[in-house]
Amino acid sequence: MTTPIYIRARNPDNGARLVRELLELGTDAERLRVVGRRIPADLPVAAKRWRPPALAVAVPAVIGAVALPTLAVLLVSAIEPFSLLLLALVGAALGAGWQLSRGPRAQDPLAAQADALRQGELIIIADLDDAEVKRVEAQVAERHPEVLLLGPDPAGSPPFP
Repeated sequence: MTTPIYIRARNPDNGARLVRELLELGTDAERLRVVGRRIPADLPVAAKRWRPPALAVAVPAVIGAVALPTLAVLLVSAIEPFSLLLLALVGAALGAGWQLSRGPRAQDPLAAQADALRQGELIIIADLDDAEVKRVEAQVAERHPEVLLLGPDPAGSPPFP
């Protein structure tokens, strides 16, 4: 059985150094993930660039707002400006709706760390065997006072007894 532990690095370079140390201590690279706005270039683990929720919806909306009227102009050479505006609004709604349908953002486990991610901090997620969680947490706390060990809860709050 594995337990994910979450670690927040205020400086992405410190986070990269911690990831390398976890790998040297024997943690499998496939069990480590990194999420952040600015990912250090040479990380040997899976990394996902974080985007604010508004931006994640805005990009598909803009693409839809441009693509649908462009398609209409290509198919029908003479089209009224009001129709183009209406098609742009429909395209934006379709693009935003498509993004929202891909999965609820409210269930994003890192939603509690959105402010930290917005400020450029790095979140390291280590899926560890239950037997090694305490050992790794102790090593991280001892060797890296510059990072915040959140534990198994991404919000950083202790579980209820």
